[in-house]
Amino acid sequence: MKQLLTLVAVLSAFAGFAQKQVTFIVDMRGYTGATYTGVFVNGTWNNWCGSCNPLTDPENDSVWTTTLPLTADSVEYKFTLDGWSGQENLTAGSACTKTTGTFTNRFARLNGDTILTGVCWQSCVSCTGVKYATWQVNMANQTVDTTGVYIAGGTGMGVPGNHKMALIAGTTRYTKTLRKPIGWSSDFTFLNGNCPSWGCKENLAGKPCAVGPWNDRGMTALNSDFRLRTCFGECTTDGSCPTPATTQNITFQVDMTGLTSTFTNLYVSGQFNNWSGNANQMTDPNNDNVYTVTIPLLSGQWEYKFSMDNWASSEQLAPNSSDSLCTKTTGGFTNRVFQSVSGQNTTLPVVCYASCLACGADASLAEGLISARVFPNPAQGYFVVESGVAEAIRVEVTTLTGQVVHVAEAANGIARIGTEGWAPAVYFVRTVSDRGQNIARVTVQ
Repeated sequence: MKQLLTLVAVLSAFAGFAQKQVTFIVDMRGYTGATYTGVFVNGTWNNWCGSCNPLTDPENDSVWTTTLPLTADSVEYKFTLDGWSGQENLTAGSACTKTTGTFTNRFARLNGDTILTGVCWQSCVSCTGVKYATWQVNMANQTVDTTGVYIAGGTGMGVPGNHKMALIAGTTRYTKTLRKPIGWSSDFTFLNGNCPSWGCKENLAGKPCAVGPWNDRGMTALNSDFRLRTCFGECTTDGSCPTPATTQNITFQVDMTGLTSTFTNLYVSGQFNNWSGNANQMTDPNNDNVYTVTIPLLSGQWEYKFSMDNWASSEQLAPNSSDSLCTKTTGGFTNRVFQSVSGQNTTLPVVCYASCLACGADASLAEGLISARVFPNPAQGYFVVESGVAEAIRVEVTTLTGQVVHVAEAANGIARIGTEGWAPAVYFVRTVSDRGQNIARVTVQ
C-alpha cells in the first residue's frame, strides 16, 4: 500500500510539470519612458535572464506577444525593455501581482495551455477602451501552404492576406493577437494560404461552429478578452485536432464538345472548395475535349458545378428537364450533386457541359414520361413507389454516382422498398413501365 501511495505522489508531482503553451500579451501604448528596441518577458522559468524570451509586434500596433512552453503550474514574471534596460514597476497588493520580500512581480496560475489576459504596460488591466482578441489554430492535419496561415472575413477581419498568423515555435499551431475597441465583433475564418479567391479557407459546412452564409466562425461583442484555441476546419476549443477522417479520390469528368463560347481555364467549383472559381482546375491530357480533375473528399453529399475562368461563366442547369437526373435545387440555385462513400474512390461519368447526359445522348429518353410518387420522403426503414396506374413496373434504385443498390418489380403499380442497412444518403429512384419512365429522388435517413 505504501508503494502505491508513493507512485501516486510521484505521478501527481509530474502532472504539474506537463508542458503548457502560455501566451503573454502586453500593450505598450501606456509606456512614456525612454525609447526602446525590444520588449521581453522575464520570470521564474528563465531565471530572470533578461533577453531570453523576446516578444514581437507583427502588426506594429504596440501590442507585443509571445507564446512559450512552460511546465510550472504557476509563474512570477514581469515585462522588461531591451533585456533589463527598463522594467515594469508594479504596485504591491494589486490584483495581478505577488510580493516576495522587496520584489513585486506579476503572478499567474497555469491550468494547461493558457492565453493570459492582455494588459497595459505596468498595469493589471487592458489599456483604456480596448480588449484583446487572440486566435490560435492548430494545423496538425494540414500541409501548410508556403505563403503561411491567415485569418480574415466578416465585417472586421478584412480579406485574405491582411492578417498573417505566426507559428508558435515547436508546435503546429499558429497565433494572432489584435487590439480591438470594446464592443467590437466580426465573423472570421482561417485560411491555409494567401488566396484572394478564398478557395483555401477552412470548410466548416455542416459543423456546429459554422455561422452565416459562408460557413465562417462567429464571436460575441468584445467586452472582455476573446480567446480561441481550435483546429483548422474543426470546432474544437482546446486547440486539439481530431484524427483526420478518411478521404476518397473523386474524379470529375466533363465533355466540352460542341461548346460555342471560349474559355482559358476550366474548373470544378463546389461545397468542397467553398465554391472557389479557381481552386480546382481541370485538364484535358488527351486533347479529346474531356476535362478531368481528381480531388480527395470526405464521405458525404456534395454539390458542385463546372465553371470557367474564375466564374466568368458557369453551367446553367434546368431542374425541370433531364438536368434533374444529377442536380439538386435549393432556393434559386440548381447544382450537380453526388454522394462520396467512405473507402470508395470514384470516377464520375463523363457528362456534357451543362447537361446530366453524355454529349449526343437523347434527352427525351431520360426525362420523366410517366408520373410516379415516392413516399415517405425522407424515408426511415422503407419507402413506397406508386405509379398511379395498376400496371407492371420495375423500380431501380441507384446512388448518385450510378451504383445500383436495389431492384424491385410489382404487378399492380405499387412497390414497397425496404431500406434497412442502407447508408444514409440521397438515391435516384427510376420507375419503368410499358408507358415510359420516371426518375425521382429519395433521402434515406
